[in-house]
Amino acid sequence: MKRCPRPEPRHPVDFPVVLAWQDRQGLRRSTSVRCVDLSASGARVETKDKFEPHTMVLVQSEQFGRMGNASVRYCNRDGMKYNVGLHFLSPLGLSDPVRRAALERVLRGV
Repeated sequence: MKRCPRPEPRHPVDFPVVLAWQDRQGLRRSTSVRCVDLSASGARVETKDKFEPHTMVLVQSEQFGRMGNASVRYCNRDGMKYNVGLHFLSPLGLSDPVRRAALERVLRGV
């Protein structure tokens, strides 16, 4: 099956984000992960934790603040870590001047 092209560019990045969610027992959990690519509609993160598809998470970072709620689309093991695909419930709005400036700082490694 051929994948549909993405409607917006995907940016290779490297910055920390925090994921927060409620586990199956109803306990609130959070973990720090690395964001490795970012687009207006989603992100790919690397983590030591395994996530079930369809888990709802809140995504936050120092660079972007509250990035929004996202749904886990996939979680694939890669050696000692997991690659997790996230789909934002509302677009991130990378064209907003403040978020665009944050993205440019991340892309420059500042």
